[in-house]
Amino acid sequence: MKSFRLTLAVVSACCLLACSAKKATPADAGADDAGADSALDIAADATAADDAATDDIDLGTDTVDGDTDQPITDATLPDIPDGCQKSCKIAATGMLKVCGPDGCGSICGFCDSGQICAPDQAKCIAPCAKKCTTLAGKVKMCGDDGCGYGGQCGICDAGFNCGIDFLCHPNDCKPDCAGKVCGDDGCGKDCGVCAATDYCSDAGQCTKSACAGIDLAKGTCDGDVLLTCQGTDALAKKIALDCTTVLPADTKTCGFDIPTQKNACIQKVCKPSCKLPDGTVKKCGDDGCGGSCGSCPTNWGCPAGKCEPEVGASCGGLITTGGKCTGNTWVFCQNGMVAMLDCTPQTCQVIPGTSNFACQ
Repeated sequence: MKSFRLTLAVVSACCLLACSAKKATPADAGADDAGADSALDIAADATAADDAATDDIDLGTDTVDGDTDQPITDATLPDIPDGCQKSCKIAATGMLKVCGPDGCGSICGFCDSGQICAPDQAKCIAPCAKKCTTLAGKVKMCGDDGCGYGGQCGICDAGFNCGIDFLCHPNDCKPDCAGKVCGDDGCGKDCGVCAATDYCSDAGQCTKSACAGIDLAKGTCDGDVLLTCQGTDALAKKIALDCTTVLPADTKTCGFDIPTQKNACIQKVCKPSCKLPDGTVKKCGDDGCGGSCGSCPTNWGCPAGKCEPEVGASCGGLITTGGKCTGNTWVFCQNGMVAMLDCTPQTCQVIPGTSNFACQ
């Protein structure tokens, strides 16, 4: 019994020593052990921090631009046939494509910012708003989109063709032109064509246009009046603008404007004239272009292009003391000023033997 108790005490003491030693390991550990443990802890912590930072960046990106990350798989990649031969030549003309796809998943070229690739890939163009509605407000199912370069409002299915009404008609359609001389035959073709100055009414009859005789592209001048056309066919409206009313008034006329290559209200090219309608040469007054045909002495009048004295005006070396007769009025110079005297009932005439005039 005594021996058993001794053995139990020894075992207990060993356990205590062992536990104490294990608990004291961090404090007793050498520099190498501490460095290793520390390095392991730092590496683990750094990995966790990197993960967190990456998560934050991803989250921020998604929040800002709203993009949803999508994994790239074979299904999302373009299906490029084996042995694909890329081509950057336009088949119809042989010209090089300047932009757009090459047919094998690559690009023939890029356009500058603010431009798009034309449908034929021959050039870069400014974006164009497609015009796929007629003037009457009908939607075009097919045909030109108004932007040029072969753009279409739509393509008809096989067995259909695009008609003049921009609708798709079956190829086996039976036309009907009964009572019509122009317009749609019901199958997208014409029943006839009107003269250039006419338009085809909804009833299929040729009708005179309100803009007949007007150059629709350049406008037409009728003297000082500029004639243009707004709208076409039944919606056509003739617009007349008197260029002399364009401010400043009487400075413009209708003529061909070289920069725009159209008729417009342009500045008048003035041609001065010092002749009266009867051919008499003007000695004074306006030359019609803001210039002068001559000047008169101070305070003289200029009726009918001739200088005429006024009472009290300067004689100007043109009126002498002997004066002259204007009708039955004696005009003479007195103290350097013009004077006038109505000779009635006498007569204004030259004094015999002199060059002077008087009432006699």
